[in-house]
Amino acid sequence: MKQNNYDTIFASSSQSKAAIKIIRISGDNAKKISNIFNFKRPIPRTFVLRRLVYKDNIIDTAPVVWLPKNKSFTGEDTYEIYIHGSVVIEKLIFKILSSYKNFRLAEPGEFTKRATLNGNIDLIQAESINEIINSQTEKHLSIAQAQLDGSLSSVIKAWRKEIIYMSSLIESLIDFSDEDIPKELSKLFLKRLKAIQKKIKDSLNSAKLASIIKEGFTVTIIGKPNAGKSSLINALTKLNTSIVTNVPGTTRDLIQQKIDLKGLPVILYDTAGIRKTNNIIEKKGIELTINIMKKSNLILNLCEDGNFNYNILKKDFLDDTKIKIINVKTKVDIKKNNKKSADLEISSKTNFGINILLEKMYSYLSGLEPKETSLITSERQILHSKRALSALNRINKLSIIEETELIAEELRLASKHISNITSFIDNEDVLDKIFSSFCIGK
Repeated sequence: MKQNNYDTIFASSSQSKAAIKIIRISGDNAKKISNIFNFKRPIPRTFVLRRLVYKDNIIDTAPVVWLPKNKSFTGEDTYEIYIHGSVVIEKLIFKILSSYKNFRLAEPGEFTKRATLNGNIDLIQAESINEIINSQTEKHLSIAQAQLDGSLSSVIKAWRKEIIYMSSLIESLIDFSDEDIPKELSKLFLKRLKAIQKKIKDSLNSAKLASIIKEGFTVTIIGKPNAGKSSLINALTKLNTSIVTNVPGTTRDLIQQKIDLKGLPVILYDTAGIRKTNNIIEKKGIELTINIMKKSNLILNLCEDGNFNYNILKKDFLDDTKIKIINVKTKVDIKKNNKKSADLEISSKTNFGINILLEKMYSYLSGLEPKETSLITSERQILHSKRALSALNRINKLSIIEETELIAEELRLASKHISNITSFIDNEDVLDKIFSSFCIGK
């Protein structure tokens, strides 16, 4: 059921016991909090200690902050109460507030939603708040913080400004007859069109790498049965992630473990050994291995005797020959040979070469990491960027002399999609979807 956006909402910073909890109350009736709990309203944006009393019962003694609508995050009158983190105190305050008309518990992300609707932040900044909360690495956090500071918003606004300028050029051309269109204006328009197309396309390409920062680089460990794949993932994760035995074909499913490699999120996959087999289950495991290899950012190709099937792997299994493969000779603590085909040698048992392998992995993967922070990251941002680019690309097939009005329409469509990345969307379902993944209290 749709909630009334004019209700005064409240929520806690935590749903469990804590040393301190922040209860935020936002809305037109928030100013009544001082009367409800019988304390003097403090000077705006001043942190003061107040005793919360209701019907002669002391509920808590806590610092409170009063934030008038022009000084608050939501753009509404807001109180923040820093209670002792007892669940009992929290429930009692919630019960009291709920007894008053037009007071209710906030929905997930509703404070941020109201800040967006009231123009305090744009949609990109709103999404970045959720990204900050859910960030798992320093790079992910830095991208989200940069978006909150407006780095991506500035890029998007520059795109729209450029498209509006191009629209003004086209509108001026509409007034000319076909034979009188100035060549310099036509050349200028086509030059600016090509430039903005490239900027959006480059951002969309970077978005693919940005998703890696959130979800993790995929590193797949492959090799023949008993090459030491399970032992290696255990050594890299310092956990007993995979079962290790002397029986070939032990691993028949994909086993994954996420690690933090100097701030890079990395998902390691232990895979079924690639070989010819009549075992249906093992065949299925090999199929899974091949599929995850094709999606990998890096492959560790293990072998204990130095006979690597490097070229066969590329030819038979990998569609993208640009995928980096590191040949790793294993079990050097028990098997020695003079073959130099390996990129490095390791022993998972003694940890020989493990740190060198990690350095090699980091050196390669960090080179894939996007260096800029003003990156398109959400599916919504990507969708509208693609639609804007499609509109601009359709102009390539139009005649600037004979189809000027059609070009103007495509520019209007591109501008609309660019605007939807940052600006308020007049569609409640879209807004609900954006904020539904937020936690309560944000």
